[in-house]
Amino acid sequence: MKNKRFEECFLKYKSLIVKIVLDKTRDYQTAQEICQKVFIAFYTNMDHVSPELVKPWLIRCTQNAVIDYVRKVQTKREILADTTITETGNILMERSVELYQEKLNDRELAGRILREVKTVNEQWFEVLMLCCVDGLSYAEAAEKLNIPESVLRARMYRARLYIKEKFGDEYRERKS
Repeated sequence: MKNKRFEECFLKYKSLIVKIVLDKTRDYQTAQEICQKVFIAFYTNMDHVSPELVKPWLIRCTQNAVIDYVRKVQTKREILADTTITETGNILMERSVELYQEKLNDRELAGRILREVKTVNEQWFEVLMLCCVDGLSYAEAAEKLNIPESVLRARMYRARLYIKEKFGDEYRERKS
């Protein structure tokens, strides 16, 4: 029964999912990969998706997958843009080792900040992860956490205040 429902949905919506991804990425192979991920997620969660909400669920899942893909590509581009590479014959020379090292140090600091916040206040950590790391809007994060947006904003304010007090000097030293 589950396999039959899945197969029907797959045949009905596969083209739509691929088209949505193609419109955003312009890459057929990427569209196929994301389509596959979306339908794997659907198969896993199929019991929780009512039949009338299958199409909107698949579209939302596809949009989220495309956003994740674009973020991943942008991160790779940022790293490549920051590390200017000059080709001399067959030898590649990296000109900006300092920029690369700085990025690594920033990531290390961000990791320490998140670990510290998690030990101090789990609710702050959840808000930071959803809004700052996952990139959700305040409204989306509040909905996901099942809290009013005003409560989310208050938690975000307190978390940022704590981070500023605890890590502000270290951050300013790194940037100077």
